[in-house]
Amino acid sequence: MTAAERIRPAGTHFERTLLARPGAIPDTTTRVTWLQGERLYCDLRRPATLPTVTASTLAEMEIDDLVALASQDGFAGRLLDSSNHVEWERAVSFHPLGPTPDAGTLEALDTDTLVEHGVFEEYTEHWRITDVSPDIEEYLLEDVETGATAVLVRVGECFAFGRSRDHALGSEPLVEQILGAATVSDARALLDCEIAVGRIEDSRWTISASTLPYRSGRNLHPVFGHEIRTRDTTFDGTSIARRWRSVHPTPRGDT
Repeated sequence: MTAAERIRPAGTHFERTLLARPGAIPDTTTRVTWLQGERLYCDLRRPATLPTVTASTLAEMEIDDLVALASQDGFAGRLLDSSNHVEWERAVSFHPLGPTPDAGTLEALDTDTLVEHGVFEEYTEHWRITDVSPDIEEYLLEDVETGATAVLVRVGECFAFGRSRDHALGSEPLVEQILGAATVSDARALLDCEIAVGRIEDSRWTISASTLPYRSGRNLHPVFGHEIRTRDTTFDGTSIARRWRSVHPTPRGDT
């Protein structure tokens, strides 16, 4: 029996309640959501100290706004099971990838809490189970026009969406890349990566939180067919439909 089978994280909406690292003050305030499908997941992390950015488009953001938003984190991809631990493979990542895989062991603290211990880094995270559903839908996607990657996960009425940048991110820390960009436009492009979570009500997929704050409250509006389409927003605020081909689908149910 594998680690994932023992814990059964599939079909679960988690909220983090604790991050503990040796020599550091425990973090109980960062708002972290992890939505786990059968194989795919999305994870959004926003510090409690995140300043309010009022710009309604990326084109309106100044360098200070971009640096503030770079304090967020998020990633999405496949959850890989290695028998004695799991690894969160990152098909989409808001920050450059680190030097070691994101891997941990999972164990149940009680019926409502999962405990994660780092494998390659020393840390402990507590995850509170807030919603569970066997009704799962998940897609690993590729943009038909740009080749960008996306992950779409639905668990019951909860959903999460991760979309990569259209161009590869460098290996330097994100803030350093923003401050070192040749133009403000280049710096803005570095933030054009969305990790979003939300809920479905009356067939409307409303984004409740996103790495791009002006997207909060918007309708992701996925349309499923030979291609999958989602609503997005260009740098200047124009609403567009992005076209995706499915690389790894879970067939839709009747809901």
